Amino acid sequence: MGVLLARSWRVFSTHPFVSASLGGAVVFSFASTLFGIGALVTPWFVCEIFGLQLAILTGRGPERGRSWLGAGVFVLGMVGVVVAATWIATLAIGPDVSTADSAAGPLPWPETIRRLGLITTVTALAVGFIAPFQYAPLVLIQRGGTMGAAALESAWLVRRGGLLRHWLLAFLAHLLPLVPALVAAVVVARTFERAATPLGVLLGLPLMTVSIPLGQGLLSVAYVRRAEELAEPRWTRREGKPSRALVAALIGLVLAPMVSVGLLAFGALREAPASPGRARDGHLVLDREIEAHPHELHVPDATLTLLVDDRELVVQASDGALTRIEGPWSSAIDRVRVRRRGNRYLVEAHANGWWRAEVDRAAIRTDDSIAARLERRLPGWGIPAIGLAFALSALLLVRALGPLGEVRRLYGAPVTDRPPIEELRELRGRAMRLAWIIALLLSPPTIAALIAGLMAAAG
Repeated sequence: MGVLLARSWRVFSTHPFVSASLGGAVVFSFASTLFGIGALVTPWFVCEIFGLQLAILTGRGPERGRSWLGAGVFVLGMVGVVVAATWIATLAIGPDVSTADSAAGPLPWPETIRRLGLITTVTALAVGFIAPFQYAPLVLIQRGGTMGAAALESAWLVRRGGLLRHWLLAFLAHLLPLVPALVAAVVVARTFERAATPLGVLLGLPLMTVSIPLGQGLLSVAYVRRAEELAEPRWTRREGKPSRALVAALIGLVLAPMVSVGLLAFGALREAPASPGRARDGHLVLDREIEAHPHELHVPDATLTLLVDDRELVVQASDGALTRIEGPWSSAIDRVRVRRRGNRYLVEAHANGWWRAEVDRAAIRTDDSIAARLERRLPGWGIPAIGLAFALSALLLVRALGPLGEVRRLYGAPVTDRPPIEELRELRGRAMRLAWIIALLLSPPTIAALIAGLMAAAG
């Protein structure tokens, strides 16, 4: 890896201004993802960096055509999966965002290490899932062709070079761009307080204009060193392609875990529903039967107002800020209780049982962490099912796609290097049977992961 990093730095230093400018474009476009346009622009700039690096390494600039769009789709899917999984893990496993501003000091080192280890594990699973496809954008940018062919060729290169080695390469290639922001965030959080962590991330952004091209350079250098092993695109033959049914099954197995993470992220963006049960601690400040709707209640010793209307419960602060407390109850709310614990208030509603939520004096939910949102929307098997689907896919997908890529390469080899047609047909049949077996093994955990994602989104 040290050799790849040194070579990546030399590629960057060949055109440092252009490389850093494209890295800055990726940073700004990624920041605009919240507005939607970043999801379209970011993959394009990433492909521009790949194109520049391939031109430096091979001396030949890539052509921008339909295959360039396919490379952007691969980049969007791979980066999206890793970022979404890491984002969910960071907010769910990391310090509670809703209470970070009240933290008296930095997180203790043992707890910090434990949480970083869990977050790293989640990221490693996501990276392992996309590892077989890490060369696909580069194949499309340099050689053209279809997305399916690029996926098979990438998986063949990964399998031939060793899954573990390429897993580590993909992990470093995705981690290196984030190192400046992560290091700055940790330094600020440990030096000042947890609430200042976002400031540390902002301080690290300028250095990401360099770290992003360096991270991509690892993949570009590794690909160029082995690109000659692939068959010439003009020599490939239709007989080397897998059947359409197998292609459809493999596409479904790849897309289902990706969709499950997207649905999980969507569920994590929605406010957590109320928790079942009653609180047993705190000073009771309000206990009122609700006989008519709508009903308005003022919380004693606070500037909070409760608005109850049939099955709807809203907490309003004096400045007009509103928090709507949602729950799975199916009947009208007939009783409301409020308990005070310091500067926070436990609001309890009775409708088909007791439900509770915690707010502060500004009517902001303090029990609305990402972990709480997922815990209350997902069954106990949900997260393990998604993790199992990613883990098994990371281990088995390359074993299904790699042999198919080998068959494609042999069918595209020159006649003098091509095995007899009977041997090629036997290899193709064997590769397809193996791919079908792996597809059947991956189907149950993949379907379970997709169901868990749907439950998280529907909540």
